Amino acid sequence: MTPIIRQIRHSCGYEPARFALWLQGNRQECLFYHLFLKYMIPILKILIVFVFLVILIKKKVQVGYTLLLGAIFLGILFSLPLLELLKNTLVACVEWDTLHLLFIVILVTIFGGVLKFTQSLRDITDSLENLVKDTRTILALLPALIGILPMPGGAMMSAPMIEEVGSRKNLSPEIKASFNHWFRHIMEFVFPLYQGVIIASVILQVPLSKIILAQVPMSLTMLGAGIFFLWRKVKLEKEESMSQKNTVENLLLFLKSIWGILLAVVLNLFSGIDLLWALLLSVVLFAIVNMVRPASLLKIIRENVTLEIIMLILGIMIFKKIIEVSGAVTVIPQTLSAWGISPVLVICLVPLTVGALTGVTTAFIGISYPILLSFLKPNGVNYGYAMLAYAAGFTGVMLSPVHLCLVLTKDYFKASFSKIYRLIIPPSVVLMVVALILVLLGYPWGKIN
Repeated sequence: MTPIIRQIRHSCGYEPARFALWLQGNRQECLFYHLFLKYMIPILKILIVFVFLVILIKKKVQVGYTLLLGAIFLGILFSLPLLELLKNTLVACVEWDTLHLLFIVILVTIFGGVLKFTQSLRDITDSLENLVKDTRTILALLPALIGILPMPGGAMMSAPMIEEVGSRKNLSPEIKASFNHWFRHIMEFVFPLYQGVIIASVILQVPLSKIILAQVPMSLTMLGAGIFFLWRKVKLEKEESMSQKNTVENLLLFLKSIWGILLAVVLNLFSGIDLLWALLLSVVLFAIVNMVRPASLLKIIRENVTLEIIMLILGIMIFKKIIEVSGAVTVIPQTLSAWGISPVLVICLVPLTVGALTGVTTAFIGISYPILLSFLKPNGVNYGYAMLAYAAGFTGVMLSPVHLCLVLTKDYFKASFSKIYRLIIPPSVVLMVVALILVLLGYPWGKIN
C-alpha cells in the first residue's frame, strides 16, 4: 500500500465503506473528507475560540481574564490533557519573559503616576504652548506629547488643552476631537514605553529596538496623513504667547519636566541597557530629584498598579503558551498553504478585526500575534509582516467605537461620531494602504539591526 493510500485510509478513519469508495474511484469524496478533517475542523476550533474571546470582551470582561479563559477553552478544544494545560499555564506565569514584561509594564504605570503627582505633565504642556506659536502645531503637539506617556484614556489629559486652544479659533467639536484622537497615538508604533511594542517584542522574541526600527515608517505615515487631512481644516495663524517667560525659561521648564522619560529612552535605545533597568533607574532618580516621599510613592503604586494590569500581562503570555503547545499556532499557515490563500490577507484581516472589536492595542497583539506567529516568524522574524500586522490592528483600534480614547474624546467635546469618522477614516485608510504597499514592495529592503 502506497503512503498516500495509507494517509487517505487513515484520514477516512479506517472506515471500510469510505475506503472502498476511494478504491472504487470516488477519490473526490475521500479527498474532501481528508482535507476537512485535517484543516477545516482545527480552523473551526480556532474560530470558536475567537468568537468566545470577542463575546467576553463585548460583555466587558477584562482582557486579561478573557485571554486566560480563552487559553483554557483552546486547550480543551485541542484535547490538551488537563495536567498539561495546568502545567503550561503555571510555566507561562513564572517564565522570565512573562516576569520581565510584567515588571516593565508596572514600572511604566508607576512612572505615569509620578509624572502626574509632580505636575510634570502640566509643565510639559504649558511650556510647549508658550514655545510654539502655530495653532496647528500646538493642536498636534499637545496630544502627541501626552501620548508619550502610555495610559488608558490618556486623550482626556490633552482634551482640556485642545479645547482651550481650539475654542479661541472657533474650531468645531469634531475637528478638536479628531486632532486629539489622531495625534495622541502617532508614537505608539515606536515609543519604547508603550505596552504594545513591548509585548510584540516579547512574543516575537526580538529586541525592542528592532520592532521600533521596523515600524518607523508607520509613525511617519500617521504624522503625514494627519497633517494632510487634519491640518488643512485649521486656518494658519500665529499665536501671541500669554506667558511672561522667555523662550529659554520655557525650554528649561520643558526639559526639567521631561528628562526622566528621555533618560529611560536614551539608556535603552542608545546605551543598550535593558528597558527594565532603564525604567527602574529613571523612576527612582526622577522621584528623588522631585522629592517624592516614600509614603507618596506607595500611594502612587496603590492607585496605579491594579490587578487588571497584572492579569492583562499574565493572560497574554498564558494564551501565547497554550496556543503554541496545543499545536493551534500551526493550523492557519498549514490551511492557507493547502488552499492557496495569501498570508498577507490573513495578516491584515485578523489583527484589523480584533483591533476594531476590542479597541485595545494590547488585545489585538495578545490575541492575533500568537495565532499568526508562524507567518510573522517562519524562519526568523519577518519584520515587514510584523509591521503590517501592527498597522492593521492599530487601524482597527483607531476606528473602533469601543476605543476608550475615542469615546472619551467624543464625549468631552460633545462631538458627532459620524463627523469624527469622516475626518479620521481617510488618514486611517492611508495608514493601512501604505503598510500594505511597503510589504508588497518587499519592505524592509535591508537588514533590521
